[in-house]
Amino acid sequence: MSSRPLIQGRAQILIGDTTSHGGVVISGSPTTSVEGRPIARVGDMVTCPLCKPHVFPIVEGLSTFTDNYMAVALHGHKIACGATLIANSSNREE
Repeated sequence: MSSRPLIQGRAQILIGDTTSHGGVVISGSPTTSVEGRPIARVGDMVTCPLCKPHVFPIVEGLSTFTDNYMAVALHGHKIACGATLIANSSNREE
């Protein structure tokens, strides 16, 4: 099993990762993937079962690490409803 790379000690967020509100990342990069899953960036979409309208963009990312000019989202970054992104990987920062 491959290991998710860390950027500044934090794991990249991928499609299928979850949030502190129980949501799931549903969109990502069309060109860059890790472990066979597209990476998530600012502007990519995430579901949220707790907040209406139940789909929100990622609003926080690492501006010095981009994909197609979009900041890459890392474990602990936020989506528009305030939920925190969680990298579902054993090497994430706790």
